[in-house]
Amino acid sequence: MTRKTPPGVMFFVGSLLALTSCSFEPPLHVPAAPSVAAYTAGPRITRTAAVKNLGDSGAAQHFAYGRSIASDWWKLFQSPQVNALIRRAVAHSPTLVAAEATLAEAHQNLKAEEGLFFPQVTLNPLAQRERQSGATFGGRNRTFTLYTGTVNVTYAVDIFGLNRMVARSLQAQEAQQRYAVQEAFLTLEGNTLAIAIDVASLRSQIQTTRRLIAGQRHILRIVRRQYQLGEGTYLDVVNQKSQLAATAAALPPLLQALAVARHALAILLGVIPAQARLPRLDLRRLHLPRTLPVSLPSTLVRQRPDILSAQAQIVALNAQVGEAIAQMYPLVQISGDVGFENGRIPNFFNASSMIWNLAAGAAVTLFDGGTLRARERAAQAALRAIVADYQTTLLNAFAQVADALRAIQHDAQTLAYDQQSYVAARTAWHLARWQYQAGAVAYVTLLDAEIQYQKSRLAVVTAQAQRYKDTAALFVALGGGWWPKPYAATRPAAIRPARPVSAAKSAGSPAGTGKIKTSGQNNRETAER
Repeated sequence: MTRKTPPGVMFFVGSLLALTSCSFEPPLHVPAAPSVAAYTAGPRITRTAAVKNLGDSGAAQHFAYGRSIASDWWKLFQSPQVNALIRRAVAHSPTLVAAEATLAEAHQNLKAEEGLFFPQVTLNPLAQRERQSGATFGGRNRTFTLYTGTVNVTYAVDIFGLNRMVARSLQAQEAQQRYAVQEAFLTLEGNTLAIAIDVASLRSQIQTTRRLIAGQRHILRIVRRQYQLGEGTYLDVVNQKSQLAATAAALPPLLQALAVARHALAILLGVIPAQARLPRLDLRRLHLPRTLPVSLPSTLVRQRPDILSAQAQIVALNAQVGEAIAQMYPLVQISGDVGFENGRIPNFFNASSMIWNLAAGAAVTLFDGGTLRARERAAQAALRAIVADYQTTLLNAFAQVADALRAIQHDAQTLAYDQQSYVAARTAWHLARWQYQAGAVAYVTLLDAEIQYQKSRLAVVTAQAQRYKDTAALFVALGGGWWPKPYAATRPAAIRPARPVSAAKSAGSPAGTGKIKTSGQNNRETAER
């Protein structure tokens, strides 16, 4: 005969299951991304100006909107030396090691919290030797040995979802750290390329300055000879010496800047400057990418690591609000012990030696002076702050892309004007030299032409380098290629690209969740648990 379950028991079990599935976590609201199709105001930029007589560095660049960026985007510069530098930086950078270790810490904290969803089983063996006074029992003193072995099982019934919300918060924090690793990769790649361009630019400026010094020394010899022949004045000689000294004085600061850039590059590679073995970088060997892929704004929100990190922070703080509310409700725990106790080991496992107990308890705070309610309000304020920070991060990201697009456009225009100025100044300088040697013009005319030539040549070199740097800045502002696939196999297996947090998901299902610098470093840090 089948025995029916009493209706009261069924109601109790159903109520317990319903309570276990409830959650006080508020609905997740991630601010929507701006519904725009462009980054800049005005007509869309399609191509930059081309500059003649400058080879690859003067080529026009075309913007390919909607095209995805390659994960190894720096290879578009077609420099084996730069590629080798970035590989070395990724392999040895202590910054990446720290970021990955922080991710591993977040992962293990999550695993530790998830262990609370399972019963906690503890083995408690005990052997004790004891003497009892005979006065207690009205007889002789008693000395005996007692062996005890119990297994304790404790289970916290997560009726109001406190443990689940703590776990969701830690899941979001792990996702945030995963995005931080991606951001560290992107920043390291961008900074390495930017400083490598600086090194190449400074080398070119130093070479140009040295050629100018050599040319001015040659002019000084001409001026001296003309003075000795009575065709010039001593003032011409003094003025040329002064100009030569001024040009030579510009060389040490350039050498110092080069040394500082090389030292910074060594640090990015994870070595001290004295041990660095850096290649000789040449600006003329860099290739200016002709086609620039530009991700759409809707893709940018799903691609930039700092934006995704800010989204994960919102998920974490949202779960902490629910956690603060759940702490106001009872905490239920079930525990039990089963084991054996006997004074003789051979009889230890006899049925008469078995001992056990079963207990269930609940704890609820009746009065705390407003502590729990204040913690809830603090968590809600932190959530509002992180939502505002997310909006700031989003705005900064769009601004960085817009800045880079306009910079690339204006860099080409600047280079075109600088090149025109350089060509004119070079022609004027040559003409002035010939005319001065022929006695057709005064030395002041030659000096003015010489100074203008020097400034225009250095301006061209600086403008060329700026085109390369702003092109690299565009790739970084767009979030790079999502994840450095060439190095994914060499990094710890725990580090995987996390999925973006979707605003459409409920709070109960968070995502599995230079120097060139992204704006994610301005985000507020999630509170330590």
